[in-house]
Amino acid sequence: MRVKARAVFVQDGKVLISRDRRRGEEHLNLPGGRVQDGESIVDALIREVAEETGIEVVPDRLLYVAEVVGSHQIHDLNLVWLVDLADDQPPIDEAALVAFDAPKAASIMPPIVAQIAADAATGWPDESRWLGNIKRPPVPRSSP
Repeated sequence: MRVKARAVFVQDGKVLISRDRRRGEEHLNLPGGRVQDGESIVDALIREVAEETGIEVVPDRLLYVAEVVGSHQIHDLNLVWLVDLADDQPPIDEAALVAFDAPKAASIMPPIVAQIAADAATGWPDESRWLGNIKRPPVPRSSP
């Protein structure tokens, strides 16, 4: 199992994302990544977000815990934190933000954007939530 620290930063109805390329395809993710041996969750969160986005963040609180057990021997435990920007950060590039209602928002991993959008609209939970085992729903294949 891999433990990952991920960040949620929302601005004007848009969520901060990171992008990576695998097998020639672009993938959208909540910024963050694997916690290294001997590293605290908070230190990993700050490091990973800076590496992926160039943005320095300050963790506010743990929002969600989500497990992803899927195909290809994937088993990740995602600790998803609400974050604020550190002082003196330049404005965030619009390319690093995705609107909750944009079609590509559904492809952000882990697949919890609907939960984030709902909580951003109604108020962040007072206590962190266990979201269970989540994974991207299968993509319907088009018939010929």
